[in-house]
Amino acid sequence: MENAAVLTLAGLCLGIALSGLLAVVLRQGSLLERCSLGIVYVAFIGMIALPLIATFAAFAVINYMPLLLVMLLVLPPAFYYYVIAKTSRASPTVQTLWRDLALPLIGAVVCIGFWTLPAQAKREMFILGELPPGMLPAALALVTFVLLLVWMFASFAYLVAILRHLATYRAYIRQLYSDVAERDLRWVDAVMVLLILIWIAAAVSLADENFAEGSYFAKELLLTLIASGLLVLNIFAPIKAPDLNIAGEADAPDLKYARSALTADHAAKLADRIAKAMQKDALYLEPNLTLQKLSQHVGALPNQVSQTLNQEIGVSFFDYVARWRIEASKPRIKAGEASVLTVALDVGFNSRSTFYKAFKRETGMTPKAYRAAHVLAG
Repeated sequence: MENAAVLTLAGLCLGIALSGLLAVVLRQGSLLERCSLGIVYVAFIGMIALPLIATFAAFAVINYMPLLLVMLLVLPPAFYYYVIAKTSRASPTVQTLWRDLALPLIGAVVCIGFWTLPAQAKREMFILGELPPGMLPAALALVTFVLLLVWMFASFAYLVAILRHLATYRAYIRQLYSDVAERDLRWVDAVMVLLILIWIAAAVSLADENFAEGSYFAKELLLTLIASGLLVLNIFAPIKAPDLNIAGEADAPDLKYARSALTADHAAKLADRIAKAMQKDALYLEPNLTLQKLSQHVGALPNQVSQTLNQEIGVSFFDYVARWRIEASKPRIKAGEASVLTVALDVGFNSRSTFYKAFKRETGMTPKAYRAAHVLAG
């Protein structure tokens, strides 16, 4: 029987996960996003419920344990598809879906195989930790071991795939928007860090259970990490980012330049028109300035403006606008007559944190340090 702290934390995690799952069911959104996030919650619910089932329904443990394998295997691809659904309108192909469902489906077959074993054999395997006689239990145990090894490598592969996809997505939105704070899904990074910590804690806990009878690792730590991850999901997952009008990664502006009819002379003239739009019309002061709006202002296609910024000037749309905003902020930062937040909002930024990052990137120092340096120089 688990101690009171473990049961309390398990109950808390279960409540958080169930509330998140209910929100997914009631929420509007794409089918892929809702289904993948729902599977993530169901997988966590399955793993969280184990100590509660072991305490209050011990008779069910021998049939419940095989299910954990399926939940473990389905978690990485489910979270991967949630990120894909959140950042793209492109739907995965049937072939891709089957590839990512392969491990969970094999796990489901193994789970059914365990269920077909006699109750005594399952009790020996899942309660006593012993291998019963017979070919089927030995084969199932071997396949389970192999699946867990493959799962470790697959989890790392999904992690890399998510990071690469997010990097592509974030680079793409910087070509379209001057404010990306509500679109870059930075909270996903926090969830991924917590998932990695949960994975490490679960591995240590499993090793502790098998080799030290649970003497060294506190299960409370694992449950606390799970609760933290679920809370981040519950808070941020329901937030719908503004429409990105993404038709797929293949449509990103930098991939269309090979088909562009923009000549070097035209690009140079367009760069001058863009600079005038910023210098004379102070277009950068508009907080929600987009590539589309800038293109309309200078009378060019969005793709041509994007190509000019990237190839002629050498920056993304986001960085170009930020550079003008930072230049406009420097005299006011030097004067020190207004707060940093006021200056940031006045020059077009939507948040203090975004202004700080952009200012340090452009000047190599914080606004406070920049002002102090010029006070000393003066």
